[in-house]
Amino acid sequence: MPSELNPSSQEPLYKQLMGDIKRDIASGLYAPNDKIPSEIELGDIYRVSRITIRRAIKELQQSGVLTKRQGKGTFVNPKHAPEENIESQGFTIGFSETCQANGLVPGARLVTRELVDADPRTSAFFGEAGAGKAVRIVHIRTADGRPLMIEDNLFNPSLFSFFLDVPLDDNSTYELIKERTGLIPMTLGRTELSMVRATAKQAEMLDVSENEPLFQIDGLFVGQGNEPIYVGSQFIVARNYKFRL
Repeated sequence: MPSELNPSSQEPLYKQLMGDIKRDIASGLYAPNDKIPSEIELGDIYRVSRITIRRAIKELQQSGVLTKRQGKGTFVNPKHAPEENIESQGFTIGFSETCQANGLVPGARLVTRELVDADPRTSAFFGEAGAGKAVRIVHIRTADGRPLMIEDNLFNPSLFSFFLDVPLDDNSTYELIKERTGLIPMTLGRTELSMVRATAKQAEMLDVSENEPLFQIDGLFVGQGNEPIYVGSQFIVARNYKFRL
């Protein structure tokens, strides 16, 4: 359903409107060949100027999402197929494995790797061996080249200092953990799933609009012998992902 646009956002209003219309198409609110509301109706719904409406519609036409029919209005282009969802079988299944199970090619683009001071919760989880530090690895995970997830993980430095040196682009950290240490990450206690809105930085990383709905998954991960492996946070484009639990 249409959502309120944020005039205080750094993202222009017309881009926010474009994102909202594309979300409504992806959700099935507007099906192929459906007529969308007129410029006047969209202005009433979103409380923005006709100039903003027209620019958003024009951009969506140019990208093939919408098509104008002379004297009839603006319609969802039947050639514009919503992107298919990826289905995951659980929180502890690696992203690469999930992609392969869905017939997609997984990818990983390294954004950040650094040794950082651990926050109190992370430091307590790693114990004395962590010495108050953590190896932070941030990846953008892709499926067939499409960005779907931001992984922001804090690894136990007593076990994973090698992450600071090994190639991590298009490499699964899940597989590297198994290959280099023999450990298989498992959740410890409760994994938390919540819905958040993409920040400007997250939106840029995932190539979505600011305020795009994201799944956020937070958890603690240990090995078979209860060895503390990492504190994990994932931010996933919600319209392209579903969980089977």
